[in-house]
Parts: sequence; C-alpha cells; structure tokens
Amino acid sequence: MDQNQLSQNLHRKITEHIFVNSPTMLALCLTVIGLLKIYASLQRITTLADNLLAICLVAFLLATICSYLALRAISQKRIHLLTQIADWLFLSGLTCATAVALFIAFVLAG
Repeated sequence: MDQNQLSQNLHRKITEHIFVNSPTMLALCLTVIGLLKIYASLQRITTLADNLLAICLVAFLLATICSYLALRAISQKRIHLLTQIADWLFLSGLTCATAVALFIAFVLAG
C-alpha cells in the first residue's frame, strides 16, 4: 500500500468511528439535559449545565452530519476536509461534555 492509500483508509476509519459514536453522545446529552431539568425544577435552581450540554449536542450533531457527508463524498480533498471538521467537532463536544460532567460532580452534587 502506498502512503496515499494508507491516508485514505485512516480518514475512512476515523469518519466511521465518528459516525457511529456521535449519535450515541448526542442521545446521552439529551438524556442528561432532561435529568438536569428535572433536578433543577425539584431543587428550584437554575444551572448553566443544560445550556452547555445543548452546545455539546449541536457539536455532536454537526460531527455526525460531517462524517456522513465524508462517507458519501467522492473527492479525496472533500473527504479529508469533512473528516477534519467532524474530528474537531467531535473532540469539541467531548471536551464540553467533560467540563459539564466536572461541573455536575463538583458544584451540583456537593
């Protein structure tokens, strides 16, 4: 295999992993938003966590869309670009979700 084909295979694998895992993370964000809304209404408080999770949700949705478009694309240049965008969106969503998890663990639970 030449270097170009290895790069194409790598982009395809990354795209497939993002396409499989982003919807799961999106559903997780929706679930936690719902649980936070219930918690906030019972405790009569407001939090920024649900707003941050909404941002995570959008990042995972856009990552899913970009990875789908990358899987459907024919041009190698477009595949590379869409894979990079999906990768950054997925990592941004994970980072944001981690920040929310830390917020929930240390501020809301304590």
